[in-house]
Amino acid sequence: MEDELEELWKKLSFTEEEDESISLGSGTMEVAKMVGKNSLLMKVLSHKYMNVEALRKNMRMLWKLNKGVQINEIGEELFLAKFGDGRDGRDKKRIMDMSLWTYEKQLILLKEFEGEQAPKDIQLWQSPFWVQIHNLPLYSRTRETGWEIGSKLGEVVEVDVAESGVHWGKYLRVRVQLDVTKKLIWGKKIAIKGGEQRWIMFKYEHLPNFCYRCEMLSHGLRDCSEGKEEVLSELPTLQYGAWLRGEVSRRGGRDPVKFGTEEGWFAKGGPIRDMVGGGGGKKRPYTR
Repeated sequence: MEDELEELWKKLSFTEEEDESISLGSGTMEVAKMVGKNSLLMKVLSHKYMNVEALRKNMRMLWKLNKGVQINEIGEELFLAKFGDGRDGRDKKRIMDMSLWTYEKQLILLKEFEGEQAPKDIQLWQSPFWVQIHNLPLYSRTRETGWEIGSKLGEVVEVDVAESGVHWGKYLRVRVQLDVTKKLIWGKKIAIKGGEQRWIMFKYEHLPNFCYRCEMLSHGLRDCSEGKEEVLSELPTLQYGAWLRGEVSRRGGRDPVKFGTEEGWFAKGGPIRDMVGGGGGKKRPYTR
């Protein structure tokens, strides 16, 4: 609707009074800038109808905030989350550090507040994932290898290695900002100096709903526009599957967090990032 109005505006002729612009000084924006520092832009990556009030309720419960949060719908499928913990911004920082998050198994995209753009111009297209790199030679399980491989997937945030720069474990972990508008990648060929090429495989921790047919994160297999017929019968022949979901590890590759259990929450200290349960029933942790 806003795009249509903008196109219409370009075609209209204006009176002299209508054509006179209003100059907005910097003082008109100061309050919004202060509030924006403790706010995040938010989008749920889903094509389904979104019950806004249910989203607000679930996110407040899921995030377990010290001072609460106000979630406003500011555009089509776009929300602004304003945290109530004042200037220190601890809640906001914790939410960003603990990303990714999901709502009803769909990925939630979060981004720092941008006040210079109108909501229709704001694009949310990245989300941080811990990616496990499997089948690496032991000599290649280094910080440098993680950065080299991770940079081919997206923007590298961190490589999970010890202070020595090496990690001896089942796999090497790298935290990457992935472009969620692109297909997931399940592997790549690497060429190691002095050796032959080999195939490495990727697994993704906390992987939300994604399509086993077209490899996109925006929907599940049953909602795929490429064809919904005989979905279940296709499963054995599809290239992608649940094996892309990596076990959730602690830093340094220690024991995986046991989500959905009291031991997982209290002993391991891991966040329970999604909740399931409908109607008026009691909510329970969603076990991945």
